[in-house]
Amino acid sequence: MKNNAAAYPYFMSHPFWDTLRIGSKSNTYQSLQELDSAKHKAVVKEAVEGFYPVSYASLQAFKRFSDLADNPESKSIAYEIYMVEKGERPLIEGSELTGVLHCDQLKIMFESLLDDALPIDHPETFDILVKADIPNASIVKAMAICDLIENTAPYVIHFYPDFLIQCQLALGVPSEQLKRSYLDEHNLTEGDACEDQHVDMLNRMKANYASETNSAEYQAEKRQFIDLVCSHFEKHRVRMMEIIHPSEVCFS
Repeated sequence: MKNNAAAYPYFMSHPFWDTLRIGSKSNTYQSLQELDSAKHKAVVKEAVEGFYPVSYASLQAFKRFSDLADNPESKSIAYEIYMVEKGERPLIEGSELTGVLHCDQLKIMFESLLDDALPIDHPETFDILVKADIPNASIVKAMAICDLIENTAPYVIHFYPDFLIQCQLALGVPSEQLKRSYLDEHNLTEGDACEDQHVDMLNRMKANYASETNSAEYQAEKRQFIDLVCSHFEKHRVRMMEIIHPSEVCFS
């Protein structure tokens, strides 16, 4: 089985994800079996850092939009998703992950795989977020970033489990050791099958700003953020490949 990467939207078609996925041209599973524990950790760190600041960009973008929006419905929806990304709206009230950022929930899941902490800096220190400068974005830019991240989120939730499973098998980690809340919660909340899922919420949020979403500025902001994400992904793809299989390193 091979993945048709070109069929995935926006930056989800970037070859960064091929390195993580089952059924792609990647030989990650075989290579992981041959690595020592330090290199296992280094590979996982690069894999997590790939999406870590992009996840935080969602929190920043929905917060910025909610601050700027003058439509009450859109403002409320954006603020609710911001609070979800912040960890303040867990599916189970009182969950141990209450108040834990979603990007950190991704990190925690892979730390439980390794039974060791990943030395990842605060997301705001990543170059991609420094360049994006979302806290000072226009409402059009904030909405464009919200749009991109929510419409790619369902694919993230499909792609990271591929990597997680390969790591589990290569490292011999039983499922009961894993803290899977990041995947389990997102499998329920991402999508548009019902009004409480984030893509449906996003669409209702955007509906009150139809002229902005149909503008050339909106499309330009989407392209600029996609370029930033792809550059970020490429850096981490190359670093992973340098560890997993140096002879196959190439630049996309």
